[in-house]
Amino acid sequence: MDNIYYHFGQTLKTIRMNKGYTQEDIADGKMSRSNYTKVENDEINPNIVKFFAILDHMDMSVDEFSFILNGYNLNEKEHILYLFKNMTQSPSLPYLQNLIKASNDLLQKRSDHMVQDILNVTLGYWALLNDHDLKKAQMYAGKVWDRLKTLDKMYLAEYQLLNRTLYLFEIETAISLTNKALDDLQEYKSFQEADDLRLSYLSNIACILIDNGQYKRAMVYVDHLITESKKEYQIIVLGAALVRKGMCLKGDGFSEDSENAFNSAIEMFEIMDREDYVEGTRKNPKAVYNPYGYVDLKSN
Repeated sequence: MDNIYYHFGQTLKTIRMNKGYTQEDIADGKMSRSNYTKVENDEINPNIVKFFAILDHMDMSVDEFSFILNGYNLNEKEHILYLFKNMTQSPSLPYLQNLIKASNDLLQKRSDHMVQDILNVTLGYWALLNDHDLKKAQMYAGKVWDRLKTLDKMYLAEYQLLNRTLYLFEIETAISLTNKALDDLQEYKSFQEADDLRLSYLSNIACILIDNGQYKRAMVYVDHLITESKKEYQIIVLGAALVRKGMCLKGDGFSEDSENAFNSAIEMFEIMDREDYVEGTRKNPKAVYNPYGYVDLKSN
């Protein structure tokens, strides 16, 4: 991977020329043109402030530049982070296997706290979705929490991990951690990863509350999830939220309203050609888009 950085300056030059910018356009008072020429010739490296300024003048994010620098590929860790962040509420077993293998492959080469945590989270999901073994899953989740609880503050990466381990905690603790996460994520306005993460937190805590028979409390999060998923045009998430609504209404004895919610969810899933979710809504709504769908959280 380190070899790609030998092409740092040449990559900047190629992007600049493709965009039709001059060296003066990019330097733009942040450094002399002669120094910027040395950057493109790989004679010097810019400091971080100048690097950000260069990318700003090139209309490019750090993530995109890194992707181009690596030959339009993610590096090994970025690939793992991509798989982890894009893991759905009910990932397929092959998806989990792929993430487990990628994490193990990197950890055999070097230590990495985040990748080790991702491996444990994924092994926990495997225990939930394949083995249907809550205790085994909680063992893996506990390893992640052992590191997270020592931190002074969490950022997006840590909140991604926490979201995937909520089933570890007693219900009041899970609610408290969720509410703290939702509040902190409000700081990330106009940041898509944070928007997606908020939806996932809402879905997970609703599932946990429903499994514990706390339907009225669950409905608070479900209603929020419905509103937010509509804003984000997340049809699958909206369908899953309607399934949760149907379960809450059924649990509180509103059978007719419950059926209406289930039918609305089925319409959403049919639009997306997700016959698996259609079938699940009819036969086993708990398992629809829910990582806890095959375990009993009541004793948690």
